Amino acid sequence: MAEIVPGDIVLARESSGRFHAVVRGVRLGRLTVERWDGRPSRPVPLRDVLEVFKPAGRPDAGGLAVERLRPTAQMRLDLRADEP
Repeated sequence: MAEIVPGDIVLARESSGRFHAVVRGVRLGRLTVERWDGRPSRPVPLRDVLEVFKPAGRPDAGGLAVERLRPTAQMRLDLRADEP
């Protein structure tokens, strides 16, 4: 299982069903969480965590820069169907 740190989002289960929550703290094998539906929650044991979602972060802006292409004679399309 992935290392769970404060700020991660988890899908957990309890007797009333499953819920999504944000991890606010980790202590003694239990997670202190804030549920998305606003309902109170007791500390969640690690065995009750079904999935962990980590932030992916922002994409690197340097890798997205693309040089604009200008139309040239090589880019002209010949759409005449009557000639081979």
